[in-house]
Amino acid sequence: MSLVIDSMPSPSTAPDSITTEGAATQLHWHLVFDGVWLARREGRFAGMVQGMPGHPAKLTDACGNLCGLYKSVDDAKGALLVLSR
Repeated sequence: MSLVIDSMPSPSTAPDSITTEGAATQLHWHLVFDGVWLARREGRFAGMVQGMPGHPAKLTDACGNLCGLYKSVDDAKGALLVLSR
């Protein structure tokens, strides 16, 4: 598994999307507004991460279930990749 993720950029410099790649899966992350990232796999909603730099991040799955709180946005994104295999 490799993560192609920067620490969370400010909205003015945020890319349109970031891809998290795994051996058999691929998530495409989109910053929808400050602190809220949505993940898609094959065009379908896969989950959401809410968090700001320096604060815990909340991960929810495609059904809206809380998957947990993580130390960082990157940790939460990585967890969704693992959970959704």
